[in-house]
Amino acid sequence: MSAKKETADRSDHFRLRGCILKMLYGMFREHPYAQAEPGQIMELCRTDVKELNWNLVYLEKCGYLELGRSFESPPFIACSVALTAQGIDLVENEDEYGLRFPC
Repeated sequence: MSAKKETADRSDHFRLRGCILKMLYGMFREHPYAQAEPGQIMELCRTDVKELNWNLVYLEKCGYLELGRSFESPPFIACSVALTAQGIDLVENEDEYGLRFPC
């Protein structure tokens, strides 16, 4: 893989992760107990199932999201997605958010 392609891939991941967090933060501000369905996130953030799934898992492992799991969720990794307090703190800290998701 070329260095240019690798850099583009990395910025796509940052853009997608930032979009996910900002979308969930907006929902949280409107309805604090709201959860999003992965399909909603996929449409709003303009991605596909494969990219969405592994980025959701990454954000969960960072402690920014909680994923609701169900046998009924394929092709998605979860049936619901919610922002954690740690995710809220990250989005509200503009400096740290900009460092983590520079796109």
